[in-house]
Amino acid sequence: MTAQADRQFDRRFLAMVALYFLAQALLRTVLGGTFEPDEAEMVLLGRDLHLAEGSQTPLYEWTQVLSFQIFGLGTLGLVAVKNLWLFGAYAAMFRALRHRAAPLLAACGTMAMLMLPNLGWEAQRSNSHTVAMVTMTCATVWALMRLLDRRSLGNIVLLGAMVGLGGLAKPNYWVVPLALGLALATTRETRALLADRRMALVPVVVLAICALPYAKMLLAPQTTFEDTWEFAKGDLLVPALPFVNGLFRLMREGLAGLALPALVLGIAAALGRFRPRPEAPERLMIRAGLIGLGLVALVIVLGNVAFVRSRWLLPLFLLIAPAVTVALLRGASGRVQRNLLRATAVLGLLVLAAIADLRLRGAGSDSLEIDRLAEVIEAAEPGGVPPLVGAHYYLGNLALARPDWTYLPPYSTTRLAEPPPEVLLVEVEDKPEAIAKALAEHGWTGPAHVTGRIEADLPYRFEPADKTRHVTVLKVAPGA
Repeated sequence: MTAQADRQFDRRFLAMVALYFLAQALLRTVLGGTFEPDEAEMVLLGRDLHLAEGSQTPLYEWTQVLSFQIFGLGTLGLVAVKNLWLFGAYAAMFRALRHRAAPLLAACGTMAMLMLPNLGWEAQRSNSHTVAMVTMTCATVWALMRLLDRRSLGNIVLLGAMVGLGGLAKPNYWVVPLALGLALATTRETRALLADRRMALVPVVVLAICALPYAKMLLAPQTTFEDTWEFAKGDLLVPALPFVNGLFRLMREGLAGLALPALVLGIAAALGRFRPRPEAPERLMIRAGLIGLGLVALVIVLGNVAFVRSRWLLPLFLLIAPAVTVALLRGASGRVQRNLLRATAVLGLLVLAAIADLRLRGAGSDSLEIDRLAEVIEAAEPGGVPPLVGAHYYLGNLALARPDWTYLPPYSTTRLAEPPPEVLLVEVEDKPEAIAKALAEHGWTGPAHVTGRIEADLPYRFEPADKTRHVTVLKVAPGA
């Protein structure tokens, strides 16, 4: 292909990717429905701009605030920003791979990302902060490839900016720059880059970007680290050694996360009878991914971690899957590459169809009519609705229907240190210990008593009227 033909392919490919994510955003907007828990959480976190709140780093929340300001508090405001982030991820990975790969080959490597279940499916169904982490991982790879091609001051600052913003995307992003740095240091061809004195600017830029949000988070350690209980959950294979369970889950979740791209590429290699021909960029990315998995294993052992989720490993999958795809298909014919690209396009259409199917039938959390709960609460509280406490799935979706009510956020606060006369607890067990825990998370540790109950049977959008979910709201008065 000529240079002009290459540029035309690049533009057409990125345009098709943009159309795909536009279709996803329009589909969700047209179909509507209830937000899943992660998305409902963003309704609560994305209403006001803040430096850092809760246990998550704030980059995605900042863009969510902007999206709600532009598109309004609703489905379009939520899915527009998510799909813009996702387009950015695919565009950044494509540009990263294009530094050393032909257009068709780089497109195949990019579309391998769609075969990662936590990205191709979960990102559309539910994810929020993870989407920003995905994009910043891809952007970091792109910035590094630019720097390897041209060691300029501008590219060094660009890499620092991508790492800094990545650090504000999600905590598990940090394994990416660490793994890439170790990969650079252990690769003879790239080791000299780290010896360049100007590389000291990278941590300076990172610190400038991350300092204030991280300082605020560290000043509230109880809130910032309140989700670390997840590291210890699950049944233990060896009760005395939780890390054994963690290593087992690391292996299982790693295999599950990479199973589909491995299967597709394995079939393609078997049918096409070609061998991998990795070049320096792919070797670097694969090495970094494997080093990252080793670092995770080390943290599991040293921290005695018992539980690992596949989506926590997603930044490493993003280093491995596109690079392995490019390395393998370098030895394949153009016909094989085109067929693989067509297969991933079909997969994308299947994801679109599955999202539509998910929201058009079934008694799932995405079709529960929580706005009916808002009506029931409003009828029971004609003098004004007290502040609401509870799972962010319910509170976030209630905030869509009644944005003027007061909702306590999905992280620990002191907002009940001086409590209002009454509080509504949504789907909190009517047991003293459960009520005390819900109130204590927001600053009230004194006595409390139930003064009333609101009961609601919520229907599903596409199920018979007699198929409902029962929801209880407790009216609680802090004090004896």
